[in-house]
Amino acid sequence: MSTVKIHRSSVSVEICASLLSQANSDLEWSTLMEVHHEPIEKNYQLLEEIGKGQFAIVRKCQEIKTGALYAAKIMRKRRVARGVAAADIAREAGLLARLKHPNIVSLYKVIDTGTTVVLLLELITGGELFHWTPSSETEAVHVVRQVLMALSHLHSYQVAHLDIKPENILLSTPPPMPSIKLIDLGLSHRLVPGSEHRALFGTPEFVAPEIVNYEPLSLGTDLWAVGVLTYILLSGASPFLGEDKQETYANVAACQYQFDNEYFSNVSEIAKDFIRSLLIKDPKKRGNAESCLKHPWILTESETPQGLGGAIINAVKRGCIEAVSRLLRQGALLNMKDSKEDTLLHIACEAGDEGMTTFLIETGIDLDTSNKQGLTALHVAARYGHINLVRHLCLAGCDVDKTNRGIRADVTAIKYGHPDIASLLDKLRNPNQRENYICQLQPTRRPIDRLHIRLLGHCASGKTSLINSLKSGIFSFGFFRRSRSQNYSAKREPSIELDVTSKHGSLSFEYSDSEYEGTQGVEWSRGNVGGECVFWELCGREEFLASYHHVLTFQQPAVHLITVSLREPLTVQLQQIKFWLQFILDRINPSNIGFGGKCNDIKVILVGTYAPEPLAPNSNGGNLLAPLLPLLKDFTSILGKEPQMVALDATNSSSPGLKLLRSYLNNTRMEFFKSTLVWTGLAEAWKSYVQSLEVPPLMLTQEEFLNEVRKINPLVCLEHCRHLGLQLQNLGECVLLPGNLIVLNPEWFWQDVLNWQLSPDQRGRLGGRTTGVYTLEDFQARCPCPAAQALQALQAVNLCIPCEVDDDEVEYEIPCLNLVERLPGLWEPWKPCSNALPHAGLRLCPEEAPLYHLTAIFMHLQAQLRKITQTWDPSNSDLYQWWRGSKLCLGPCESIITFEEEEHSCVEIQVRGPRGSSAQCFALLSVILDAMDTTIELIAPGMLLERHWLSPSQLREYEEVIHSWAPATVTSALIDKGLEEATLKNPLNDQQETVWEIVSCGLPLMENCIPGSKQPVKYIKPAVQRRLAQMLDPPDHHGRDWCLLAVRLGLGDRVAQLDSTVDSPTLRLLKCAGAECTVGSLVQQLRALDREDAVHLLLTYTPIYVLLMSIDSETESNLSR
Repeated sequence: MSTVKIHRSSVSVEICASLLSQANSDLEWSTLMEVHHEPIEKNYQLLEEIGKGQFAIVRKCQEIKTGALYAAKIMRKRRVARGVAAADIAREAGLLARLKHPNIVSLYKVIDTGTTVVLLLELITGGELFHWTPSSETEAVHVVRQVLMALSHLHSYQVAHLDIKPENILLSTPPPMPSIKLIDLGLSHRLVPGSEHRALFGTPEFVAPEIVNYEPLSLGTDLWAVGVLTYILLSGASPFLGEDKQETYANVAACQYQFDNEYFSNVSEIAKDFIRSLLIKDPKKRGNAESCLKHPWILTESETPQGLGGAIINAVKRGCIEAVSRLLRQGALLNMKDSKEDTLLHIACEAGDEGMTTFLIETGIDLDTSNKQGLTALHVAARYGHINLVRHLCLAGCDVDKTNRGIRADVTAIKYGHPDIASLLDKLRNPNQRENYICQLQPTRRPIDRLHIRLLGHCASGKTSLINSLKSGIFSFGFFRRSRSQNYSAKREPSIELDVTSKHGSLSFEYSDSEYEGTQGVEWSRGNVGGECVFWELCGREEFLASYHHVLTFQQPAVHLITVSLREPLTVQLQQIKFWLQFILDRINPSNIGFGGKCNDIKVILVGTYAPEPLAPNSNGGNLLAPLLPLLKDFTSILGKEPQMVALDATNSSSPGLKLLRSYLNNTRMEFFKSTLVWTGLAEAWKSYVQSLEVPPLMLTQEEFLNEVRKINPLVCLEHCRHLGLQLQNLGECVLLPGNLIVLNPEWFWQDVLNWQLSPDQRGRLGGRTTGVYTLEDFQARCPCPAAQALQALQAVNLCIPCEVDDDEVEYEIPCLNLVERLPGLWEPWKPCSNALPHAGLRLCPEEAPLYHLTAIFMHLQAQLRKITQTWDPSNSDLYQWWRGSKLCLGPCESIITFEEEEHSCVEIQVRGPRGSSAQCFALLSVILDAMDTTIELIAPGMLLERHWLSPSQLREYEEVIHSWAPATVTSALIDKGLEEATLKNPLNDQQETVWEIVSCGLPLMENCIPGSKQPVKYIKPAVQRRLAQMLDPPDHHGRDWCLLAVRLGLGDRVAQLDSTVDSPTLRLLKCAGAECTVGSLVQQLRALDREDAVHLLLTYTPIYVLLMSIDSETESNLSR
């Protein structure tokens, strides 16, 4: 039995009493250091203060006799209410005396001075962990492992530290791989088994839910803090920190945290799994310090395979595939068993973990091993009703006839109430049939190399004739009928003529030939041009432009043929080609970007039709389009350095130009299909199944599609179904729509749904519903196909929004069918209008051909506005929409959004409100701009819109002509000044207005609002980044500008890593630039390189202001304006 050692001549009565009390309560735990009663100055010199708490300070001290340095923790003893209780002092001293460990600070001496007690501790000079951030996971693991080792030692004595945080962990050796010491056991407590201890203390960010809820503490309370500590070490962010202490406590109590992409994009899944295993609300499920030390993230490479068995079993139970994979690489046994002789596969099947089961099967685990009860993994999956796991096991070749004491898995399924599993296993009883099912799901060596060719061009530019010629082959001249409009005759001339004074230039979509029968919307067909092809012909009429966003993006890669009539003047040809190039570029997501901003999945070929015959011998007529090339340099990202172009007679399948076009297509086929999807037997089986149906389905949801496919093959899982959908789409047999819809009849979708609704010829069938709002019955009356499916498809492509009118009634708004004229008096001037009334506005327009590019966008914006208001209180909001206009009201504020064809050809937004409604007006304007951002992201993710802000002083006066500032002018003013300091002069009324007055609706400047020029470069819009790559990647006559830019930004040592001729070095540069590299600093460096083109691009498309909370969000959405 241990005893308390007491120096009778020098011990404090209070401390003695406390120690004796502790000894009596638990004699086995009471071995303590003797307490000296003497002035500390007698033997020690107190030096500078190195730490401070509520009732204690820590000072460096030196022993006078030896010169040894210590840390003196001086605690004031409690007198009435203030100070540290003697029992608490005794407990900390006793624990430090007993708990000697390399990762716990050492105690050398206890001195009682009368009013204070001094603990002479080991002096650690490396500083707090709080001031050091690990640069890699390896460094973080090194620290966390030591903390766990210290806790393991503490917990072996049933002692909980209860105050784990970076400030209580000191570095005893220097980084990057420091040794650490755990300090401050002032809140620690010995949790005797059978007793309960509750407390409300600790640092809010690190306290566990049981502390917040005043529930019994446990050793697991420390492990929660380790989870928080690890989260902080890996990300620099705090998982539960709120705006105040109450919000932090609420987050902790709800166990509400997430792995923000901004902070965890480079953190491994196995590290996240370690954090998840600790940040669990139930303390019993957190394990213990010893089990944490066996987590694969913590284990070192030197751990023996025998010690990894428990770790891999725990990793499978938690479902962490990366952890299991790492343990296997370290030598853990794949066929490891637990105490019940369950294999890893048994454990995964019992948990219903599909991902883990698939991983173990692919790793090669034995499928038919029985556990102690004689059950195979198939029996376990059947028992617990996990039918998808049964499918995976059978697909991998498990023995469906293996029995457990004579009982097969299908009998087990029946016993436990899973007849669907029993039916599935019964279908697999025949080995030949089972093998056939398995073979259908295996990839073959036959590639799917069906080339998708999209033809775009104005009406009467020869698209249909070109398709017919390509299909017919070189030996089929004259075997198709020429339409009257395609004869090269001077008698018929298109009405597209150049008028340089016109505000829309020479671009027009009108066509005057009444006898012309052109394509309606999108026409789909198949043919063979050196291999199988799918042709998508897009009509050149303005009414259909709004529906082309999906046909241009749903299947990549693809080749695009832009046709232009050579009978048009060169200026008209140029306008048309530029329009369609920009139209394609706007709709391609700027993600897969190569060197020079190249769109890797897009191929564009320019085709001049109606070429004069005969051309010069051996000529392809490409020189007829060559004069346009110098004016198309802005489109090298999709045209390439050497644009492919051909001039031909589209009606002559043996013309030299058509031969050249075929060779271009064949070369593209070889380029696109170096790695491609391959056929599976399931695709063949599905095609045969559909052909056998009397009425094949038009469109199915993913769940319906899965059920249909399982009629062919019961082993099909959701992943097989998705892969089948991609195969069929590659083959041109289906169209995959957003919302998990599969259109199995593309012709129905393009013709009966989209083309029918958008065709001007059908406007007379509106039946008086010019508002574009229909009930299901009304819509069916004008629709040539089942209305419910047609409306579902229209919703998927953002052309229709369901609106709940009553609890049991739904109407459908289709903005493209809204023909209502604007009502008078919707935006009457407020007179008199003082400066106290909030007004703000702006105009949005693209750089090129704003009229026609915005026409295709505006109806989608109206759909998005309706979608947003569906969640609002109808008694406090209202949305009224008409042809090319919307009025949105929220509370006392109102806004008007109009498509202005005259003057500017732009989308104009104005917001106003009564006195005191600045915040509501600002919020309403933000909602509208968010709606436009969302619309652009859905419909034209590559489109860039300039934001020209209107003068608030003129808006209040309701003047006819209102001045607007170009975005480059506004952003330039903010490079060196703040939002309230930068001013702009209105030349129409000579007033000076600050930038913040222009954009804020009169709202005072918010703390979290900064100029957009001060945001990091990584938040530059992807479409702008693509343009920057196009400008800066190619070598300049002065050198490589991206390289010079890297040096000026302090990244000269990374030039070799950034260099590439495949990927964009400029985009690589922007990704690796730190947060200190802002748009403003980038502009300054580009100006120093004399790249005013890039400077103008950044100034034009950088938002005026940024809300900081938007940058810190998980999705990295930019709510900036």
